[in-house]
Amino acid sequence: MSLIGIVAKKKDIQLIKKEIDTNKIEIIEITKESIENLKNIKFDEIILIEDIKSEEQTYKYMSELISKVKYLIVNADIEIQPLKKIEIKNPVKIITFGFNPKATITISSVKEDKIILGIQRNIEKTNKEIIETQERVIKTDNQKNKKIYNKLVVFIIEELHN
Repeated sequence: MSLIGIVAKKKDIQLIKKEIDTNKIEIIEITKESIENLKNIKFDEIILIEDIKSEEQTYKYMSELISKVKYLIVNADIEIQPLKKIEIKNPVKIITFGFNPKATITISSVKEDKIILGIQRNIEKTNKEIIETQERVIKTDNQKNKKIYNKLVVFIIEELHN
């Protein structure tokens, strides 16, 4: 089972959890209140959908968490303070996502029933297979979770673990 830490709003985390296979993946919310208790956990991935604004000690704990992960998945459309203030000690595969044209996975187009993504760089999956550069479509019709970033996070998790 993969263990994923995520920095996002509680409601977004709940929506993401509803869409993934919880038999294979466990998602734990990381907040400035919980980070000290989580500092010794080794996550497989950490996903930063939004910033965790806090004091220096929190950034130290975040640095420890990130230095132990295989993947750091980051929303490229916002400025995330911990990334400026932390020192990553070990190699980490970074995947960025969003509307930002320099992101690893870029949102090309959003329509009523689908989101078109551009995978800009090859991504190594957890099983060492490669996701090659390509354009992909995520269907969004008739789904409760219509938030674009949540859909993108679910897509990334599913791609990394399938």
